[in-house]
Amino acid sequence: MNLDTYFSTPVWWDKLDVDVDAIFNFCHRLKQSDPRGNNLSNAGGWQSKEFYYGDHPELTPLLNEILRRSKKCLSDFGYDEVNFETYMDNVWVNINKLSNYNKIHIHCSSFVSGAYYVTDSDAQIEFYRNFQEQYTIESLAPISELNAINAPKFSYPARKNHLVMFPSWLPHSVEPNQENIERISISFNIRIRKKGTVGY
Repeated sequence: MNLDTYFSTPVWWDKLDVDVDAIFNFCHRLKQSDPRGNNLSNAGGWQSKEFYYGDHPELTPLLNEILRRSKKCLSDFGYDEVNFETYMDNVWVNINKLSNYNKIHIHCSSFVSGAYYVTDSDAQIEFYRNFQEQYTIESLAPISELNAINAPKFSYPARKNHLVMFPSWLPHSVEPNQENIERISISFNIRIRKKGTVGY
């Protein structure tokens, strides 16, 4: 029998060509300037307060690379590219040490979100299926083989100088850091606006 699949969930990824060592140093300077940081999805570790495009010129090359790739996200969703465009909303830095992790969460009111990895890490970002849907699937009968139709979650590795982008409404978390080294990433939200406008 033929099989069609619908309602697919996109995840985009790419390796970037930016100065990751300079970005690493920036992240540490930012933490030194505000050791308390913020406390949102992180369990332990450090998150910076959010900032915006242009606040830190040393990050502009990275953010431009992310914005350039967000145009493909807009295109893949079939949005009107003639009259609408993506723009960078907020950005923040994550520095996790041994056993630190990020709890499951979504990013409200955005189009796509993502993470740029400043360092390598064995801990992965995990994406989750809608909980109600997954509960129903698993309650009907035992699953003998996981596949794209029944899987409750899927993961992407954290690789230095790599970018992962995903729909902001997709639930996700980050596994506990099992290594006694820092795991550094830069997270962001991207929105859509009508061309010629500022902000919303």
